[in-house]
Amino acid sequence: MSSPHTSVSVAVVGICSAKHIERCLQSLERQQGAPPFDVVVAYDPHLQGVDEVARRFPRVRFVSNAGQRNPLELASRALKESTGDVLLLTEDHCIARPDWVKTLVKAHETPGRSVIGGVVEIADGASATDWAFYFVDFFRYARPAPRGGSPTLTVCNVSYKREQLAAIRDIWDVYFHETAINDALRQRFGELVLEPDAEVTMGRHVEFGHAIYERYAFGRLFGCTRLLFVPEKRLFYCLFAPALPVMLLGRMAQKAFRSPRLTRDFLRSLFPLATMVLWWSWGEWLGYLTQKHPKSLVVAPEIRAAQRASP
Repeated sequence: MSSPHTSVSVAVVGICSAKHIERCLQSLERQQGAPPFDVVVAYDPHLQGVDEVARRFPRVRFVSNAGQRNPLELASRALKESTGDVLLLTEDHCIARPDWVKTLVKAHETPGRSVIGGVVEIADGASATDWAFYFVDFFRYARPAPRGGSPTLTVCNVSYKREQLAAIRDIWDVYFHETAINDALRQRFGELVLEPDAEVTMGRHVEFGHAIYERYAFGRLFGCTRLLFVPEKRLFYCLFAPALPVMLLGRMAQKAFRSPRLTRDFLRSLFPLATMVLWWSWGEWLGYLTQKHPKSLVVAPEIRAAQRASP
């Protein structure tokens, strides 16, 4: 249970760009009513301009290793470097609402909970491709989102108790695979909880071709890394992965049709969305089949400002 003496850390995974990191940190500077907290950024060493951002945020710890590039490794590193009793985790393309820290820390005061996460919204002016990119990752965490127990939570908006993570450190010491970690914590310490008042906004605007490759690469990374935790399920996953496109699109449609806003943007983005889901599923299946990472794991670059309003 949290107390006035509970320490808090925010761990940021830097995978997109120095500009994304800076925008994320600016949103953390604007937090209102939050207890004191420190910030750690674990970033891809190939990102340009991070040193300049670090100079503008002298109170933030920036850490990077030449051998750590993918988001699963970086999330593990960010949490290892964090010292708080309550650990909040997000990615650099997310913009935290001004009460984000306060809301998640307060939510940990209720006993019987292990992991607490929040919703993810999408920035204004999103194109059809942006919406498709958003649905692939975050459809479960779009509004409307009921408060309470949740089967999953997103690594972009989640919080943990340090002592609980420490109890299962062997699981996330190298790769922070959120599905395996959250399942282990739920089994040992209590339910996963979705708190809709804890909100971040996805602030990415990507080109279609770049988004397709990223979804493939991340799907393959997800699949082969998942087998590190449940190797006995490899045959099952290989056999049933071809059904992923239908299953995922069906779940997205079920969520979207609960809201007129989501319905409109789901239908508007259906072609790029279906394509991204197909490429993610192909990558995930290859991950199960080959147990190998993608040859290249490049995060889709943000498109030029002039292109952001394109439908």
